[in-house]
Amino acid sequence: MPHVPADTDVYEVFAQTGSGSPLNHVGSLVAPRRDAAWHLAKETYGRRDDLFRLWVVRRTDLIVSSADDRGLLAAKTRMPHRQPGFPTTRRRDRSASPETDAPQQHSEAQHDGDVREAADHATTRLWLALADDLFVLGNRLGERIVDYIDLEESLAVGSIGQEALAHAETVLSLHGFDEAAADARFFERPQEQWQVSRVVGRLGDWPSTVVCGLVISAAVSILAEERAADEPAFAAIRDEQLVHLDHWRRWARALAAWPETCEEFTRAYAEVTHCAGDLFGTGPHDTRTDALHARLAALVADSGVPGSRLPHLPVPRAAGTGGSVLADCLARGRLVREHYAPEVFL
Repeated sequence: MPHVPADTDVYEVFAQTGSGSPLNHVGSLVAPRRDAAWHLAKETYGRRDDLFRLWVVRRTDLIVSSADDRGLLAAKTRMPHRQPGFPTTRRRDRSASPETDAPQQHSEAQHDGDVREAADHATTRLWLALADDLFVLGNRLGERIVDYIDLEESLAVGSIGQEALAHAETVLSLHGFDEAAADARFFERPQEQWQVSRVVGRLGDWPSTVVCGLVISAAVSILAEERAADEPAFAAIRDEQLVHLDHWRRWARALAAWPETCEEFTRAYAEVTHCAGDLFGTGPHDTRTDALHARLAALVADSGVPGSRLPHLPVPRAAGTGGSVLADCLARGRLVREHYAPEVFL
């Protein structure tokens, strides 16, 4: 994870030689005080060239990456949708499943394997359901970018929406979907076959959207934590969703504190958290889903906003939820695809 260095007397120097040139890191130096560090940097790095701008920053005021963060920084593998040529270069080849051996005599080891297979199947159902939730959330946030006068907030919402869509596709690829299969799942599946969480139907007004983003980010980060140690892609999803969770928490606290929005947000918070009881409700009720739901309740409670109505136990998802929000999301996606040039979506 990114960390703060401990070198209190070391300063990093950034210099710009002209108004049209970039501000570049030019070196480091050791100084006892900030003002001394600036003058020492001026004499050291501006001795031969005129400087247009000089920045000197104490190293302990920086947040720097470590070797363990390479997966987070590898945009080409983590976020393929941001690379040139996407989505025109679509991959259709899908690795064939290995042939299964002939049935063998039932044994204790085989029984354990059956149990693990059932657990893996349940986890896959959970991931595919959360991928659907992320897909709709990402599309909905994309529609909201133009609603903000604050440029920074607009960029933040756009980034969260973009990463939600990327995470949805990454989840499918990690569970054996190639590009064509992922497209078919998101754009060709009839609405009645979707089993999104009931929170998706609440993606309307901004207070409700904030709570929806909060509970979905919490659920995805919880499930990703189980695989983060073994799979860098899940670690990246977990870390980025935790950043999203912090963003939604800040919004939740602000909306709960402002007199103009307090009443509306309190009502939305209660209604959406009540709907969030089905986020982990994709299969039979068991101790594992109870544990996941308990962790969800803890993260929701940690938002600092009282009044959550999250059920004590997970409730099943149901087909046909999502309402007009899901219908509008699917209709917009299909309409866009129909009007793209044929070679864009193969």
